[in-house]
Amino acid sequence: MDVKNAPDFNPERGLKIQISEDRLTATLVVKPIWLLGGSMSNILIYEALDNATIHRDRILMKDVDLAALEIEKILKDPTKVKEEFTFVVGKGIPAKQGESGWVKFYFPRAQRVVLKDDGSADFRNINKYVHVKEGEKLATLFEGIAGEQGIDVIGNPIYPNPIDRPRLTLGKNVLPKTIDDPEKPGRQLKEYFASLSGVVFSTDTSLTVSPELNIESNIGLGTGNINFEGTIRVKGTIEEGAVVNCQGSLYLDGNVESSDVIVGEDLEVKGGVKAKGRGVIRIKGDLRAKFIENANLEIDGDCIIENFILGSRILCLGNIILTGETSSIIGSDLISYQGITVSSLGSSAQMDTVVEVGFHYKNDRLLTEGSSRLSDMEKELEALVPEIQKIKEVVQRSRGKIDEARKEKFKEIFDAYQKKNKTVELLKSKIEELKGARYNQDNVKVVVRNTAHPGAVIKYRRQVEKITKAQSSFVMNFFPNQDKAMLTAFKGK
Repeated sequence: MDVKNAPDFNPERGLKIQISEDRLTATLVVKPIWLLGGSMSNILIYEALDNATIHRDRILMKDVDLAALEIEKILKDPTKVKEEFTFVVGKGIPAKQGESGWVKFYFPRAQRVVLKDDGSADFRNINKYVHVKEGEKLATLFEGIAGEQGIDVIGNPIYPNPIDRPRLTLGKNVLPKTIDDPEKPGRQLKEYFASLSGVVFSTDTSLTVSPELNIESNIGLGTGNINFEGTIRVKGTIEEGAVVNCQGSLYLDGNVESSDVIVGEDLEVKGGVKAKGRGVIRIKGDLRAKFIENANLEIDGDCIIENFILGSRILCLGNIILTGETSSIIGSDLISYQGITVSSLGSSAQMDTVVEVGFHYKNDRLLTEGSSRLSDMEKELEALVPEIQKIKEVVQRSRGKIDEARKEKFKEIFDAYQKKNKTVELLKSKIEELKGARYNQDNVKVVVRNTAHPGAVIKYRRQVEKITKAQSSFVMNFFPNQDKAMLTAFKGK
């Protein structure tokens, strides 16, 4: 190319720095035609790198020098001055990704009863309480390996992806042991073993082994009240007036006749529950029994009854399932977050029987309590406003000339106000969350395998379905945002 016709020497147009999308590479893009007629040196490349804010530590200095020499050669070759050339002149350090941790349990985990589409209960996948022997391995934990931070060509950090860092909180009777990973040398694992024979209880983040308490008689005057952290097996009945606080599971050969019973896991009763309508029996797991009569219960898991529920009030966060062919719910008030299945709902005597599905009674209580607390805190906050206003007026009149003691006092009042105001805002947010959390967002159903009698009422949110004439064998499906339940025939086996 004729140098006389070449454009003016313009290194800003002839030397451009291009940064890759991942910010790990700085590339020098050279257009020789804009460099004719001038003096080329590595200083011009360093200026281009500086203008592109490439960090000095990320510049490949040897490559810059080589690029300058190569560009000088290109400028001497008329056949190449119209072409475009690229040179890598800067490199970042990529982030080193970590490895997520994991937990492996060596015993079956408990599962909740699931209702099939036809309304029947699926008991096949339910694991019973798991007994372990002394020395048995319970779990293995890999805590994970954190990644390492990188740096881009500008000098900014590049962070590795976050990893899962599982933890296991150990309860009683669990022994930890650290070992080298046999499959990956240099990596360590933690293993956990039962220190005695008993029942293992676990969540995704905790592990405990509790020995069993075996009682060969009724629980009553002869035994005194029972407060035990593990599993209890009782050959007889819990007599009226007895107090039982079982933090594990409770197995009972007789009946529950006391209303002062708390069970931290599951309650399995070979007889029934009949508490004369006084007090509330609280069960944090599942309940299994032949019948419930004149009892008030709160159940976090499933309520599985063989024969009948009579004259009782039950609040349940799982399913309420009556399994017997002639099972019935009569004269009772039941709330189930998941669903209800029964053979007969109500009775020919038309006793008031109300069942409600899809409602979370605990979240509703939290909402009520939170709303009451919010009202009180807003009143307290409002009461502080005049005092805050007075302080502001004092500060304005004194033009800021206030002794240290008063300053400290004013600061304490302002800090208390700000803290209370922040608490109020957090509480408002929680209350809004609870408003929706009171209701099950999934499909819930009421299954009547035989007959729903007049006098029975089925509720779901704002829907109230009153049975005015006998209705047989149906599944009532409820979905959020629907105006009316979807009714289909029950297809028994």
